[in-house]
Amino acid sequence: MADELQSLLEKINAEGVKKAEAERAKIISAANSEAERIVNAAKAEAERIVGAARTESDALRQRAESAVKQAARDTLLELKAELETRLNNAVNGATAQALDTALMAEIVKALVAKFVSDPDAEVTVRCAVKERDALDAALKNALADSLTKAPKVLADPALAGGLELGTANGQLYFDFSLEAIGGVVGAYAGEHIAALFGNK
Repeated sequence: MADELQSLLEKINAEGVKKAEAERAKIISAANSEAERIVNAAKAEAERIVGAARTESDALRQRAESAVKQAARDTLLELKAELETRLNNAVNGATAQALDTALMAEIVKALVAKFVSDPDAEVTVRCAVKERDALDAALKNALADSLTKAPKVLADPALAGGLELGTANGQLYFDFSLEAIGGVVGAYAGEHIAALFGNK
């Protein structure tokens, strides 16, 4: 009976150990599966985070590049505008200095001699208010041989300098105003400035 009891105890012990080992193997397998799932999930999350970081980094780089290009374009446009302004100021200043009363009288004399064949023609000259009296006196002397009537010299507050020349019948008109000459020279020089900046 003691042997049977011993045998029964050994059998129960062996079955318990076997069952415990099976349970242990099951727990270890489940733990390994869970650990693998966690590791895979962590890897996937890490890849997602790295991918998102790369995407954001690329987007930031593209925005930075766009901002730099826009800033460069803005700077070039501002530089071009400043150069054009300075050029226009220089041209207007030089033109105003060059168009003194004596030169304007010579221009009118040459144009009348070339284009006005009728000595009775009525010639009108418009000039800046500040130049009217001096130009009127200079033209009376300069055109005495060409015209029977002295030209009308009118002060035009809209003109900053230079002159406009025309005849009463409208056959002759020349614009040598400061604005017109400055516009022509400025447009010519402006084309060269535009070419420097790659614009046509």
